[in-house]
Amino acid sequence: MNKDVVKAFLSLSSFTALNHGSRIVLTLCLARLLSSDEFGTFAALLALCEILLLPASMGFASSLMRISYPLYKAQQHELLRGLKHVYLAASCLFGVIFVAAVVISFQAISPHQSAKEHVVYLLLLVPIGAIMQSQSAFLVALNKPKIGLITQQCIFELLTAGFCFLVYLIRGDLSLVEICILLFCSILCVVSYQYWLIKKMIVAGTARYQTNQWCKDSLIMLASGAGTVLVAKLDVLLVHHWFGAQGVSIFFPAVVIAGLLTILGNAANQYLKPILMANENTEQQLSELMKVVWRFNFAAILLLALLAKPLLSLYGESQLQEGFWILMLLLLGQLLLPARVLASSMIKLKGNPLINLYVLLGATSVTVLMAIILKDQFGLLGVAVAFSGGFMLGALCRMVIVCTRMRLPLSVVLGLVR
Repeated sequence: MNKDVVKAFLSLSSFTALNHGSRIVLTLCLARLLSSDEFGTFAALLALCEILLLPASMGFASSLMRISYPLYKAQQHELLRGLKHVYLAASCLFGVIFVAAVVISFQAISPHQSAKEHVVYLLLLVPIGAIMQSQSAFLVALNKPKIGLITQQCIFELLTAGFCFLVYLIRGDLSLVEICILLFCSILCVVSYQYWLIKKMIVAGTARYQTNQWCKDSLIMLASGAGTVLVAKLDVLLVHHWFGAQGVSIFFPAVVIAGLLTILGNAANQYLKPILMANENTEQQLSELMKVVWRFNFAAILLLALLAKPLLSLYGESQLQEGFWILMLLLLGQLLLPARVLASSMIKLKGNPLINLYVLLGATSVTVLMAIILKDQFGLLGVAVAFSGGFMLGALCRMVIVCTRMRLPLSVVLGLVR
């Protein structure tokens, strides 16, 4: 393996690891401080919140890299200033209206009273969270990938865990309402810090706008990316709907642990972006990276499989054996993570982003149908089988598309070009 590629990849992985390490810290803290029903409700609300972040930003959390990177390279600071105003306005105005509609709908259809009572706090959390995600992407485009990655998730989760633990020490208990308020305070701290950094990096002066084009591009990326986020969190929401908070308390720890593999996926994605946007002959570079990602991904899956029961025990898993097999099934699907990351990034940055949406619609339809069929006979294990299989189906479809329509050799995807 190319040592420079390994070094750069591990450097980015260390920063993406902070995000997922912070998720482990936060969820472990709350799993120990809350009852299983309260923890299950919190996990469902967190999943719903993360699904809503991209549409609440009107797609800018996904599109800013594609829109702002060329502006930054050309040093067009007046357009960067205008873009900053546009994404802030989109999250504040559109985000609140969109989340309000979702909250009303959720309260009407959810059969679980605790979730219905607390979902209103998404009106507080989602719009400001959308700003945080957008500003994180903006910092990456402004050639600050490490601080962009850290402020995307890590800082606010560690702050929230710290605040929750402090309140618990002082009062001896912790409610879901207090957790939501502490989440908001943590995100507000991060957003203020991001804004200060961005303001320092963009030269002061007048602003220029290309609002119609920016919004059009963002809505296209929203259509492509929102499905990805939805599918990533849909399993938790369906488990909550079908099996209640108790089911989520069993299923969610396995999801968090399997999610550690996205450390590698996110690092590869950040490494890929400048290569794909360079518009040069990049097959050798892509192959070198994919060789590294495939090997590290397999090693990480093997390690998590060996550590599965000790990791689940940290959450106080009440049904350890069932949680173990759920985790094994989820890890099986992640074997194709490297192919999915490369294919999805190529389609998003060099092809038609809507293709990702079409693949997601097809794969998700199959996944949900499988889950409906399997849940009655196999319970939570059936849901895990459905979502693991759906992930692999989506990865294979994208890989076929980039190899046939975008003429990327399969040897590059597999990291076999010498």
